[in-house]
This record gives sequence, structure tokens and C-alpha cells, in this order.
Amino acid sequence: MGFFDRLLGRRPDTDLDDAPTPSAPEPAADPEAVARRITEVEQSLATDGADQAALHEELGGLREQSGDPLGAITAYEASLAEQPRYGESYNRLMDLYNTQRSQAAAAGDSTAINQWMSKIDELLATSKRIMRENY
Repeated sequence: MGFFDRLLGRRPDTDLDDAPTPSAPEPAADPEAVARRITEVEQSLATDGADQAALHEELGGLREQSGDPLGAITAYEASLAEQPRYGESYNRLMDLYNTQRSQAAAAGDSTAINQWMSKIDELLATSKRIMRENY
């Protein structure tokens, strides 16, 4: 048993492949309910006083559930613009950016690869800014 295994409380036979990994929101059982909720959230975003960051974050999850990753990216980016912080928006953006980059690589689209790598770099810069602001 290595140092990190002891530190993390793993037994020697524990396989890292068994560890749970964060995943995208589950596909919606009722696409119509998701579409209705998207409309409600969009209407709430139009009103003043609403928690814009939380609503954009919810909208991002709903867009993912509805199969619209680019719409989800737009919503998560808006959430981080409203309130830069670690959390669901940050984590989902990193996953979505990497997914888009992987798809661009599979398609051999170097322009799209560069676009998504730039987005990843911007998100990492946001991470550094968040860290600096908290200390």
C-alpha cells in the first residue's frame, strides 16, 4: 500500500476504475417537461432580482438534458460571467469543452480544436482568478 493509498483510505486491491466519475446530467425522461422548464427559466432570467447565476446554471443543465451541448455551454458561460466561482458551471464547462475538442479532433478539424483549446485556456485563467480573489 502506497502513501497516497493510505492517505486516501484505499485498500491495496482498490481499482481506480471503480471510482465514481462526474457525469453529465441524465437525459430527461420527459422532453416536454424539460422544454417547459427551459421556457420558465428563460422567462425568470428576463426578470430583475432573480439569481441570474443560478438560473443560467440550471438552464445549462436543462440544455444538456435536451441534447443541446452548445446551448449548455452558452448558459454555463453566462453563469460564470455573473458569478465566477467553482461549482457545477465550472465543472460542466470543462467537461463540455473537452468533449467538443475531442469531437473536433476525431473530425480532424484543426480550427475547431484550436477554438476549444482556447476556451479551455480561458476557463483555466478563470480558475486562477478565482483562486487569487479568495486569498
